[in-house]
Amino acid sequence: MRFGIITDIHFAAGRDEKYLQECTSGWRNDGVNFAMQLGDLVRGENVDEARTELKRATSILGTFRGTIRHVVGNHCLAVPEQELMQELGLDSPYYSFVVKDFRFIVLYGMDVSIHRKPETPEDAGMLGYYLDRPELHDYCGAIGKQQKAWLQEALEKAERSGEKVIIICHFPLLQETTDAKHGLLWNHREIYDILSSSAAVKACLGGHYHHGGYAVEKGIHFIVLPAFVNHSEHPSFCSGSVELERSKMVIRNQHHDILYELALR
Repeated sequence: MRFGIITDIHFAAGRDEKYLQECTSGWRNDGVNFAMQLGDLVRGENVDEARTELKRATSILGTFRGTIRHVVGNHCLAVPEQELMQELGLDSPYYSFVVKDFRFIVLYGMDVSIHRKPETPEDAGMLGYYLDRPELHDYCGAIGKQQKAWLQEALEKAERSGEKVIIICHFPLLQETTDAKHGLLWNHREIYDILSSSAAVKACLGGHYHHGGYAVEKGIHFIVLPAFVNHSEHPSFCSGSVELERSKMVIRNQHHDILYELALR
């Protein structure tokens, strides 16, 4: 199985169109099964510009003509959530899907954030706790009570079915894969404990930290991919592809050079 991957496009009309078109044509030429966009599709400086950026970016990505799975990032929420979901073709900002022997679990890292009304008293308390700590950044967020329960159920289903799990989240889930300026998922420790307790979880893919990062903990690979928007600073990765076998993951850049070759436990 091979799928295309890109993150942190922060699309600006005119400036990024040529490079994004090259990414989609690369996926077509490589014959990938589908593609994943890992969040922060738009710059999101104001709602009107964000709407324009969203429509143009999705139009260019649509030239891929295959399935594109979207992840909601913090900048994406410059567009009202329901409007954003409709444009991205999502019924829920967190979801899972199965391809061959792999279950992909897509998490919504802005579930508890300044952009949403808390769904439970626990979520309200969590939001207040993190907002009292400005060093953790109000452009980050957390996974709420209902999504955590859903995640547990998805992992249990994967274990019963003998599936290998790839976790997708816009935010980094380990401090070793980001820096203080960018931050990470607010309740990353709690989510890490849930993930590391499941033998089905093999890797976590994300963005947000524009320089990219990697760490392995308890046999799980935590990979943060470099941002598309910074392609002039790190031309070694603008977009790429992920090849999955039962015992191996290979991530290549747009030039087909290997970025990571990782054994799956």
